Amino acid sequence: MAEKADQGAVENESEQGTFDQNPNRPKTSIENQAEFKAIDLMLEGNLKAQIKYSMVEAIAESIDQKAMVLVEAEKAFSSNQGISFAEAAMPEIEAMAHSLVEGYVDFSKISLWEASKTAEIAWRENKDAEGKLISRIPYANRLNTPEKGNRLLHNLEQIKLWLQTVHDIHEEKGMGWVSSFGCPEDGKLIFDNRNKKLFAISHAIESIKSNLE
Repeated sequence: MAEKADQGAVENESEQGTFDQNPNRPKTSIENQAEFKAIDLMLEGNLKAQIKYSMVEAIAESIDQKAMVLVEAEKAFSSNQGISFAEAAMPEIEAMAHSLVEGYVDFSKISLWEASKTAEIAWRENKDAEGKLISRIPYANRLNTPEKGNRLLHNLEQIKLWLQTVHDIHEEKGMGWVSSFGCPEDGKLIFDNRNKKLFAISHAIESIKSNLE
């Protein structure tokens, strides 16, 4: 994507008559170079990718809002009954996992650059013969290690971790643990369904990491 970003860098922003598909992106000048994201450059001129990323970003924001509630709850959690956070928050954890696997989004089709931060803004500087800076051209510089970015990949991994913890506790306490009637058969069905969700989330995570388009 960084190579595509280089092609998308604006060499001359004073050029007239160009349809700007991202009019909200701050214009760059030596006097006033406002902050903007590398993703703006990576997607410049690609309306199809811009629309797709906007939808992914909205999904990422929604998941992050819910995940942060659990993150903050886990930080503040203390138990006088000897139960873990995963046990106390099991309904919420199970619900989040269910929404990922049984929802309308196929997370395995999302690219790494859509689910994390894979590039950052860097600048090419042009100077005159006296060494005075006359212009700076932004470009997207690929990161060696992706950062959290919109936190979509990060939250998928966090939800998987919570769900795996619940799964391990269930296995340790026995199949009847989660059954309302202490029935091992009911508990085994829940255990197997959760295992399928773990597999699906793991598959989505690995697919995102390997999708470098």
